[in-house]
Amino acid sequence: MNEASYDEAGKSSLPGLLLLLEPGGLPDHDALHRMIADIPRADVSIPRILNASGIVEVIVDGLTFDIHGLASDALISPPPIQYAFDCRVEDLSGCDAMGLYPAPHLSGGANALPVIRTMLSLGIKLAERIDGSRAVCWTPARTAIAASTFIDAVNAWLAGGQIPAPGLFGLYSDADGTRRTDGLAFLVGRELVIDKDLCNDEATTMRMVASIAHDLAGYGGPDVAEDRWLEDGCAIRLEPDDRTATVGVRPAPKSAELAVAARAR
Repeated sequence: MNEASYDEAGKSSLPGLLLLLEPGGLPDHDALHRMIADIPRADVSIPRILNASGIVEVIVDGLTFDIHGLASDALISPPPIQYAFDCRVEDLSGCDAMGLYPAPHLSGGANALPVIRTMLSLGIKLAERIDGSRAVCWTPARTAIAASTFIDAVNAWLAGGQIPAPGLFGLYSDADGTRRTDGLAFLVGRELVIDKDLCNDEATTMRMVASIAHDLAGYGGPDVAEDRWLEDGCAIRLEPDDRTATVGVRPAPKSAELAVAARAR
């Protein structure tokens, strides 16, 4: 991953989490400090002022994150939303935005799973404490997800469940019915290209992709073709394509399906 630019013009496109709040809902510095003091293992360091923007530096479990957007002269405009989950893009117009990003020295590892996990944990705890939290925007995938939905999904992940897929990437269709992920490469290094024969409906496809993403997160896409058995009993083949930086997801050949089933017993 290329190191992000931390100038004022680029901060809304940095890899991070934006809390989209009711207009006028941004907390001031004192209120934010009180919220953070109420979060276990989180602490506000001496506030750093970068370009007079009033950035607040927060340390959680030894990792440092910056909160942007509190100062009136440093407002954040969310990137154009491409995918929305349990919310409507038009309802988010005019929202105030507060940005949560890995600190500059972590920018080279912003897609590392421990960094993402800690950042999302901090993000939902802030969303729970700020009145008027409408939605969360995940900038690497240009997604927006209702705050309550995202809070539930992240809490389930932190409790040992599946990675909170809705909101961390989007899905779109090619003309031939093939489905592609958008934003998953930030997590696993490659996008998925799902064969149309596996794409029954949006919900089923998202569940399948979420399961694959959960397995790949932290390890990256496979280097060679491999067969897997999904929880719903479907055997699939993952075929990496280095030229396009994608992983094809196809039904496993019958012979491979039998072999995968035998290993699963």
